Amino acid sequence: MNLRERIKKSGKVFLVGIAGDSGSGKTTFANAIKNILGDLVSSITLDDYHVYDRETRWKLGITPLHPEANNLKLISTHLMLLKKGETIKKPTYDHSTGTFGEWEEFTPTPIVIIEGLHTFYEGLREHLDFKIFVDPARYIKRKWKIRRDVEERGYNFNKVIEEIIKREPDYKRYIDFQKIYADVVIKILPSSLPSIERIAYLTLKQPELYKVRVILREVSEHAEPIKLALDLSALVKASEKDFAIGFFSDYYYEKLASFIDIDGLMNVDIFSALLDELRKEIEEDIEWNIEKYVNAIEVARLLVCWRFLEMIKSKLI
Repeated sequence: MNLRERIKKSGKVFLVGIAGDSGSGKTTFANAIKNILGDLVSSITLDDYHVYDRETRWKLGITPLHPEANNLKLISTHLMLLKKGETIKKPTYDHSTGTFGEWEEFTPTPIVIIEGLHTFYEGLREHLDFKIFVDPARYIKRKWKIRRDVEERGYNFNKVIEEIIKREPDYKRYIDFQKIYADVVIKILPSSLPSIERIAYLTLKQPELYKVRVILREVSEHAEPIKLALDLSALVKASEKDFAIGFFSDYYYEKLASFIDIDGLMNVDIFSALLDELRKEIEEDIEWNIEKYVNAIEVARLLVCWRFLEMIKSKLI
């Protein structure tokens, strides 16, 4: 019986929490889990549980990052019901208008992703089976938020800038600390490869390069490991683009953790070989759109899925 079938037959609902600031890339990592397990996965955004619409928040001078601007008690109740496999009736929030829509029914699939600002708050994190915190560098997060809110959501540029500045103190007060509860922390930083100083990188249009540090907390001792081998020979042969990977162990907020650093662009053949290891676990194809090279964020998405599958296997023992 493959892993997908085992998840279905277990009758369990696994709740995956993804926390981080607005525009930090939470949905990017949620979609990675959806890529590998398809229709077994559904998701809820905690933005739907805002107490005030956008206009009221501006009048009150309160940001969505403040806990009082969100109905955390209702979220806790809904997580408890979802964990039991029960259907809930939940609010909805429309980002295009900044107002609330009709309440809707939501029936959990075997895996439910809970994505939001306050996902790891007391009373919420206790219901979660796997917790991911996405933590881009400040300037990267600002760039992504401007791109999403202005280009994708059609917000006023000046309003977006004003809100970014206004929200930063609340991020430090109410959001940033949640990473101490995460099983996986994704830190996204500027690339540190020397090659970015080359003339070619200055004169030609290049893909965005990042350095990503994946911090993995120790998993259950009962977890069955999934081998994810990196072929050093293939890595050397496919070194036409700059790529670096590093590893060390240390403590992260009092708990032992593994730190994996990924930088630059990985050849698709090497990435596909890693993806094949996950395919073997679920014994089905995986939809993952990749080009000739993948950046460090894509590699980090794969590593999150790898650790997630290890967690699932430990819960099915």
